[in-house]
Amino acid sequence: MTMLVKNGVFCAPSGLKVKGQSYQKLEDAADTLRPKLPTMRGAPFKLDCISIFEVTLPLAGYNYRTVEIDEIDDCAAFTIPEEKVVVLRDDVYAKLHANQVFGRSTVVHELSHLALAHHLTLHRGAVLGQHKFFEDSEWQAKALTAALMMPKEAALAAKSPRELAELCGTSVESATYRIKTLVKLNLLPSSHSLWEHLQEQ
Repeated sequence: MTMLVKNGVFCAPSGLKVKGQSYQKLEDAADTLRPKLPTMRGAPFKLDCISIFEVTLPLAGYNYRTVEIDEIDDCAAFTIPEEKVVVLRDDVYAKLHANQVFGRSTVVHELSHLALAHHLTLHRGAVLGQHKFFEDSEWQAKALTAALMMPKEAALAAKSPRELAELCGTSVESATYRIKTLVKLNLLPSSHSLWEHLQEQ
């Protein structure tokens, strides 16, 4: 599920307890999955999120549909694994076709839930909020989304968070957080110019 934020507060609980994943495992998952995903012509680091939603997911056996805002006003998208359906809100679908960051990232976020097989590993009896962050379905999907949309190769090629965002079609805020993650994982050499931008934060 891709949640919405209103006035700085999530409209739905963060996530459910799933099998724990480390950042490194999620990086490995991204390295395996990303070569199978289409990219925009002339932009090797920028995922073609329209094709992922309308072509890749159906090829993987998932149908997609859109619904009006009032049908799911508490989230932007969700997946019904048992029915093999990914549902996107109309306004988010419009953002996807307008190449806006939220529309793009929502598609990759839902794909991440599917790739991590969250529907197979959810602990149905778990109490919301009573699990560690690395066992949280939303945290895992967000981390995998970032790794898929901003591969370390793009970070190595970028000279600033803004350039990374432009190369990958994400927000500068997401790019900055991604750089911090790569630094934490020792995947970004300390000699790289992006370190200078982190010190300015």
